[in-house]
Amino acid sequence: MSASQVFYITGTSSGFGRELALILSQRGHKVIATARTISKIEDLGKVDNIKIQQLDVTDSFDILQKKVEEAISFFGTVDVLVNNAGYSQTGCFEELTDGEIRKQYDTNVFGTVNLTRVFLPYFRSTEKESIICTITSAGGLVSFPTSAAYTSTKFALEGFFEGLDGELKASNLPIRVLIIEPGGYKTNFIGNIIKSENQIDVYNPIKEQIHQLFTEYDTTTGGNALIGSKLIADALLKQGFAAGKDIPLRLPIGSDCINWSVEKFKKTVDIFEEWRPFAAESDPKN
Repeated sequence: MSASQVFYITGTSSGFGRELALILSQRGHKVIATARTISKIEDLGKVDNIKIQQLDVTDSFDILQKKVEEAISFFGTVDVLVNNAGYSQTGCFEELTDGEIRKQYDTNVFGTVNLTRVFLPYFRSTEKESIICTITSAGGLVSFPTSAAYTSTKFALEGFFEGLDGELKASNLPIRVLIIEPGGYKTNFIGNIIKSENQIDVYNPIKEQIHQLFTEYDTTTGGNALIGSKLIADALLKQGFAAGKDIPLRLPIGSDCINWSVEKFKKTVDIFEEWRPFAAESDPKN
């Protein structure tokens, strides 16, 4: 990619979004940083190369279109979309309400998908290399107890953007899709969790166990979010370890993401192979 790019990043009030905006600006790139509550990112607006914008990804498609038009006017273009906005709704499967699940999907899935749908015609019209980067999670590959609502949204995003990647490649469009899958990081994840209003005591042991795990990631065992954000920037800019490499569709950030996923994939392959004769019974017979 050329020396100076324009990045549009959602969810920059904390965590990876905030760190990534600062890192990219420090590397000489321009950033449009967004947040649902703009007062939380006013300090970013004082940083060289960063413009801020209020954005609620759950707004209507028409409003999102107007927001994107405004964003493009800031620097005259946008080269990279980084879908980072989202939150975690926790609660065991039985505890979750219809409203909690729908709200989780409205933000994490439909908001992300709609914003991307707004950007796609613009990226096609520029006829230059563009990137659509979506931050999912290790939870987009492996689900966890008490996190079914959250991880299922990440599974959904993985499917949406894998499908989009195939469509863009088959159409020879210069738009690259990148899915970033972070493991556990110190990003105040536990502080941003929304707990289900409905609590069922029989699930307390597993809820306490998972809460302790997330707390440890946030305080002691989690990865360094600043370094993780630098790795994301390297992947987007093809710098550091990523220099000269073909960036894959999926890019895990953190060894724990790889370890959890590989363990699951190996078990899945073993089960599939064991049950292959059973599955094959329905195959057409010549």
